[in-house]
Amino acid sequence: SIQALWTAAQRKLPLTIVVINNSGYGAMRSFSQVMQVRNVPGLELPGIDFVRLAEGLGCHAVRVSKAAELGEALKRGMAHEGTSLVEVVVDSAVPVLYGQKH
Repeated sequence: SIQALWTAAQRKLPLTIVVINNSGYGAMRSFSQVMQVRNVPGLELPGIDFVRLAEGLGCHAVRVSKAAELGEALKRGMAHEGTSLVEVVVDSAVPVLYGQKH
C-alpha cells in the first residue's frame, strides 16, 4: 500500500518492493471474467506512475518492461541502502489467475 511504502521510506528500511503494473486490478479483472460479471467499475487504473510516486517519497525506483531487465533492476534495488521500488510493466491482457490458459 502507499502507506506501507511511505513508512518504509521514512524509516529507511532496506526493502526492495516489486509492483506488477498491469494498469489495473488484474486479479479482480480476471475474477470478474471467471464469475461472468461484466462492466465492473474501477478495475482499470491507467496512468499511475509508480516510479515517480516512490521517488516522491524518497525511494530509489526503477521501471522495467522486459524480463531481461528484471535481474539487474532487482540487484540495484537490493544494493541500495534504504527502500527501493521496482515497477514491472506487464500486458493487461495476460490472465493472472491460476487455471486460465496463458
